[in-house]
Amino acid sequence: MVMKRSVFLSSLVLGVALSAGAQDAPGRIDLNDPNLVVVEASVIPIPLEIFTSLDKLGTQDWSKQVDEREIRLDANRSRTAMLFGLVVSDGFIAVQAQDKEAVRRVGREVLRLSSSLGVASSVEQHANAIVNAAGQGDWPVVRKELDKTRQTVLNKMTELRDDELVALVSLGGWLGGTQALAAVLKQNYSVEGSDLLNQPDLVKQLKQDFNTLPARAKRGKVFTQVTQTLEHLESLMRADASGAISQGKVIEISLSTKNLVDAIYDI
Repeated sequence: MVMKRSVFLSSLVLGVALSAGAQDAPGRIDLNDPNLVVVEASVIPIPLEIFTSLDKLGTQDWSKQVDEREIRLDANRSRTAMLFGLVVSDGFIAVQAQDKEAVRRVGREVLRLSSSLGVASSVEQHANAIVNAAGQGDWPVVRKELDKTRQTVLNKMTELRDDELVALVSLGGWLGGTQALAAVLKQNYSVEGSDLLNQPDLVKQLKQDFNTLPARAKRGKVFTQVTQTLEHLESLMRADASGAISQGKVIEISLSTKNLVDAIYDI
């Protein structure tokens, strides 16, 4: 039976975190944070802190993390759901890089992917708003619309009782943000920044939730790799005696998440 509870950050909390910006020190994701909101009929926690915390790393060359990928769809809706989560996370990274064309591309892709998932009519307004705000360089609005897009799709799929797809969208979003964060820390390592990857409890929860999904939702070679990667990340994303994630572990996290993201994009 699919687990029926999970945690999501509210839009209000997201706005507060964004306004805090680089003034605050990076902090790890805490599943016991009282600001987290429990939402029924959802599966996997979405750590939006991983996106808002990008500001807290200070000035970085985020353009290196913006990839222009060809998104090829197939009949596997579970893979499409993970792709949707990844593309939304790509949008947040493109905002960090202030790459207008990349954000416009994300706006178009979220509409195409939502169409494949059968929820396009619900996100068309958000997708258009993303494209328009990117053209004007209004990055706070782009971020808000990206989050609204994600929430709208999750809510719609919940209404349609596609709980498995909700879980996979959420997992894809977390994976994309984690990959970008690890890639940046690999190139510009700091003990303080590495604490953002100190997520053993979260990864354990992700792994447990993924393992409870029915077999029909995990058909395809890539889902075997998801299982293996989450297992590996659970051991890597645990601080050592000094309270840090070592540079060597950051490099491994970066490689593991990149390999899985590449596998999801490729058919």
